[in-house]
Amino acid sequence: MKKITLLSLLILSFSVKYSFAQVTLTQFAAGFTEAVDIVNAGDDRLFIVERAGRIRIVDTAGVVKPGYFLDIHNEVESGYNEQGLLGLAFAPDYTISGNFYCYYTQKNTDSIRIVRFMVSSTNPDSADASSEQEIIGVNHNYALNHDGGDLFFRKTDGYLYFATGDGGSGGDPGNRSQNLDTLLGKFIRLDVSAGGPGYTIPPTNPLIGLPGRDEIYNWGMRNPWRWSFDRWNGDLWIGDVGQNLYEEIDYQPESSPGGLNYGWHCYEGNHTYPVGACTIPDAVFPVREYSHSSGGVATIGGFRYRGANFSNLFGKYFYSDESTSGYGIHYLLPDGVGGWADTSLGNLGRSTLVCFGEDRWGELYVSEYANGNIYRFTGASCSPVAFINNADTVYVCDTLSPQELRTPDGKNFHYQWYQDGNAIAGNDNDSLTINQGGSYYVIATNSGGCSTTSDAVRVIYAGPPALSFSGLDTFYCVYYGQAHLIGNPIGGAFSGPGITGVGNLYFDPALAGEGDFTITYNYTSTITGCSNSVSSQVHVDLCSGISTESFLPRFNLYPNPNNGTFTLDFYLSSSMALNAEVMDATGRIVYKEQLHTEQGVQSVSMNLSHLAKGIYNLKVSGDSGVATKHFVIE
Repeated sequence: MKKITLLSLLILSFSVKYSFAQVTLTQFAAGFTEAVDIVNAGDDRLFIVERAGRIRIVDTAGVVKPGYFLDIHNEVESGYNEQGLLGLAFAPDYTISGNFYCYYTQKNTDSIRIVRFMVSSTNPDSADASSEQEIIGVNHNYALNHDGGDLFFRKTDGYLYFATGDGGSGGDPGNRSQNLDTLLGKFIRLDVSAGGPGYTIPPTNPLIGLPGRDEIYNWGMRNPWRWSFDRWNGDLWIGDVGQNLYEEIDYQPESSPGGLNYGWHCYEGNHTYPVGACTIPDAVFPVREYSHSSGGVATIGGFRYRGANFSNLFGKYFYSDESTSGYGIHYLLPDGVGGWADTSLGNLGRSTLVCFGEDRWGELYVSEYANGNIYRFTGASCSPVAFINNADTVYVCDTLSPQELRTPDGKNFHYQWYQDGNAIAGNDNDSLTINQGGSYYVIATNSGGCSTTSDAVRVIYAGPPALSFSGLDTFYCVYYGQAHLIGNPIGGAFSGPGITGVGNLYFDPALAGEGDFTITYNYTSTITGCSNSVSSQVHVDLCSGISTESFLPRFNLYPNPNNGTFTLDFYLSSSMALNAEVMDATGRIVYKEQLHTEQGVQSVSMNLSHLAKGIYNLKVSGDSGVATKHFVIE
């Protein structure tokens, strides 16, 4: 994509003199015992979760602070490798409320618990262990495995999400992942914003009003040990551990309302499990599958890199496998045709990575289970990220609303924004609020003085599209024929009482019934994405005291032409016997039928597919007259 100025081209050419293949792991901290989660609280600290039931803090230099932020090992069952204190999430308002949430296997019961704690009122590096409140508990069927473990708040809605395994054993013997009356093998979404024990159900959860638990957001999971939200746009990435042969990475865009079935136990990856045993018509399949024959044993879901330090990492989804030495570390990127391309980085010197994590700035870390170390991802030097939003053209539909452009926020970074090639004064931030169109770009400079220039984003204040439609009168008798409606621009849809037909392009007064109605044309521009609607009023009357000019004031045969399957639609002012005759082009009667009719609007199916292609004439006769209609069989 072309840059705006020669200056920006020179800056870019200077700042990208590095290899985009450069990815390394640098040791950041050491001395942990079975570290299974790496979390930030919105500040410069990292919180390291140890499976036995302890949480430790690391500062920006990688120094582990003495003591524990939280120690609940007496409450945590960690006798088996998939049990323990498994996940940690800080509330979006942690700096105010001091609330954080833990996911652990409870001692003596083997049940999953999601609980809330508060930070100490006197020491920000220590939690108040006595403040524990249960949010929800989930009974577990087998003690050994498939406990799930991750939990996150999604920035786009503020709800708490956690994911459970199928309850254990092999092959989900109780079909719990597909059973909507249990919370095992599910993604769960809760509203915990009110504080205190318990939760409420978000009003947009997909099973509200349907059979199943209202807490469920997605189902069909086997053991989603590690998963994440894209901090840039809210997309969901899931590493779901497989059974015997295949591991999978699943992807769900933020725009999805949930209610997705990821297929277990009918599918392991893209394959039926056991082979040919069952199918699920609406199953969602992974964007990445790999077999155990490639060296993997259990997938470790990661994060899409959205940090500001390394341009060659930006936008890549990094993941690994518990057998890192065998399978390695990989990343996914869009392949340009709607899928995702996978690239292996090798094992980067590691053997058993078990989790990924982000710091406040979106930089990535991994935990090495075998040696107790935490490693940090590093990319090409002198390569800060400058990236604006997600498209090269942004259409603004509400011309009165200011818009925000943003680029990844880097620690101690400086930003210079430009509009139409002119520097914007007074803004040294990772975001820019605008209220007019133009071509915008930004130069990001890191603390070491290295700079990168973003591609330009064109902002167009398009406004809603202008709409109109024709074909609708203001008055109809209930027995009148259908009116064909035409929207301008074409491509929208009509809505309201009496709207019918393929594409919802017809108004049928009989279907609407007597009354006053609003008919609306809705349209969304395929170019700008902006929507609008326009409406018109119509009155439908019984017209019982109005004499009709025709024996059948409503007389339609449709669709015409077609292959022989027609619908005869007509109105009778009083009940009477009718006869239908079909004649070919020579006048020979080729079909007869007696119609059983009553007063009012009638609809009769006529199957004439046995007749040859050609032009025909339909005659409908009764005591009060005759009506005819030409039609064509293709």
